[in-house]
Amino acid sequence: MKSINYYIKKYLENRPMFMAIIRGQEAMLFQKYNKLVKGKILDFGCGEGFFTELVFGKGKINVGLDLFNNKRVEEAKKENVYKKISLYDGDTIPYPDNYFNTIVSNCVLEHIPDVKSSLKEIQRVLKPGGFFITSVMADQWEDNLFGTKLFGNGYKKYMRKTQFHHNLFSVEKWQKYFKNAGFNIQSTDGYLYKKSAFYLDIFHYLSIGSLVSYKLFSKWILFSIPFLNEIKTRFIKKVITDENNPDKASALFYVLKK
Repeated sequence: MKSINYYIKKYLENRPMFMAIIRGQEAMLFQKYNKLVKGKILDFGCGEGFFTELVFGKGKINVGLDLFNNKRVEEAKKENVYKKISLYDGDTIPYPDNYFNTIVSNCVLEHIPDVKSSLKEIQRVLKPGGFFITSVMADQWEDNLFGTKLFGNGYKKYMRKTQFHHNLFSVEKWQKYFKNAGFNIQSTDGYLYKKSAFYLDIFHYLSIGSLVSYKLFSKWILFSIPFLNEIKTRFIKKVITDENNPDKASALFYVLKK
């Protein structure tokens, strides 16, 4: 079992600091339920594959699935994170009914305009008794942002548009969507509470140097300094709480069973 220090430091070495705040917590949650991730596995909304490689390693996930127009999957291909990468139009997952034993998805569902249809498709390709393990952003996210404290509802609208968040639901509403799609809820964890969401938003803007680096050199971090990473890790651990109250969380982690 890897510690949260490991995941935070790996992100600090390779990605902007704000990602380390949220992804470190998500990595620990996926690791918590790792024993359920087996058989034929689909990563729904795989993107660049960095998170998947960090948590599951290369070659464990059978298929990484993403949209035709998502260029980030080229990095996943280059790094051989998945045994296979499939691209699709966002409607019909190109696999037969009851094909996968496990489906994982990290912070994808909140970005999908027609999330009901996507959940039905995920349920269709999952075998009976199989698990769908997913993290999603929740309705508390926008309220906890640094910018919201300063600018109010105008900032919420700006961030929702910028981050392409179509679905920021309460615990109860997410549960309703999952149940209507044919899933049984096995567990619900909350993460990213007020303090960590607040600082995550601040570090979005303090990470502008990483964005420039990525645009110019296709690398988020040009120089990783261990001493500074150690200081950042200690700070991040202070803003992350062990609280598990999904009703107050900015993000939710679900284990669902077909």
